[in-house]
Amino acid sequence: MWAINLDKYENLIDVKGGPMEEALKAKEEGLIRHISFSFHDTPENLIKLVDTGNFETMLVQYNLLDRSNEQAISYAKSKGLGVAIMGPVGGGRLGAPSEQIQKLIPKGTKSSAEMALRFVFSNPNVDVALSGMSDLKMLQENVRIASIVEPLSKEEKDTLEEILREKQRLANLYCTGCNYCMPCPNGVDIPKNFTAMNYFRVYDLLDTAKSTYEKLKNDQKAAESCIQCYQCESKCPQKIKIVEQLEEVASKLA
Repeated sequence: MWAINLDKYENLIDVKGGPMEEALKAKEEGLIRHISFSFHDTPENLIKLVDTGNFETMLVQYNLLDRSNEQAISYAKSKGLGVAIMGPVGGGRLGAPSEQIQKLIPKGTKSSAEMALRFVFSNPNVDVALSGMSDLKMLQENVRIASIVEPLSKEEKDTLEEILREKQRLANLYCTGCNYCMPCPNGVDIPKNFTAMNYFRVYDLLDTAKSTYEKLKNDQKAAESCIQCYQCESKCPQKIKIVEQLEEVASKLA
């Protein structure tokens, strides 16, 4: 079941005569062996999908820059699901040249891509990591990394966790992602604009920040659509100057 969320599952998939009913029938008849899903939704809804008992494996996003599914992954594993990871190198973001990303690399690790993959592999609840590769050299590098038997050492992981906590603290100064400011009456996706800006401000990933912003612009959800109504600021528990910050996002990334 490709790219589903809880709403799709409840209203399109697990309905009378729908895809789930047919999939279970096909499994019973021996036409298929396993029922799986790939997922784009909240961690809370991921747990609800696991609890349906209809799935045996799942494919979800998880990497150093996006650890939001970490607890849900652990829960799924405890319920017996196989766990496959998409975007282990952050969609290529963690392989991009960046001084801030370079600072994350533990001693003895050759590249930020290696660090990103080994971080994912070191999670005992992960079975498979799907990493996009565009040439033979990248394939050979990924095979080499996947062949390293030892996960990140406790010392390496502790150091990495400490740095990531500080990065998260810096990101939270900009936006905690609580979503209380939403919805915006003019369609601006405020948290995602701030996430794009954090790629630049916190991780020094300007190209990634700009491409993320460009997607928001194409969907008419970018910061430059802000009409400065200030409704969002009255709802923000952190009292962030959202309108001012959105102006900065637009000036730096548009």
